[in-house]
Amino acid sequence: MRQEFTIVLDGNEYAVAADQKTITVNGRPFEVEVSAEDIVLVDGIAYYVLVDGPTFTVDRTDHTVEIEGLAPPRIASTAPEHEHGVAHESQGDVDEIVAIMPGKVVRMLVQAGQIVQAGDPLCVLEAMKMENELRAVRDSVVTTIHVNPGETVEKNQRLITLSPGDSSASD
Repeated sequence: MRQEFTIVLDGNEYAVAADQKTITVNGRPFEVEVSAEDIVLVDGIAYYVLVDGPTFTVDRTDHTVEIEGLAPPRIASTAPEHEHGVAHESQGDVDEIVAIMPGKVVRMLVQAGQIVQAGDPLCVLEAMKMENELRAVRDSVVTTIHVNPGETVEKNQRLITLSPGDSSASD
């Protein structure tokens, strides 16, 4: 079902049409998928998104959004565990960062024991000639790194394990 509406983002108006996973903004199509725990994939690139009324926070930057002609979207985890970058295991409240698709680990941006905050980049995965930066969903401690740069990985392969942590200890 195709839906057409207008978005006013930070004072700029955009004509939008949504049809399943494709969203067209001012005539330019984007493949969009809501992934696990506040992660939205836009053309395969992962963004950490929070929605609080008219404020959208995208990768730690706040934006004021008004939507005309459509009920406000609710960004929430709708994907099964271990899909598209971040998954939460119910046992022990551990986050497993997994490959969003088959590819190659280009860069590891963290080390075991490092404290990270929500939205911090963790690693870069190259897939289909695009680099995808995988980010922390919440404040955590890097527990285990399961892969090295240069390694080829399969979709849903575990890359990094995070555990709850006190990010205030890093300062």
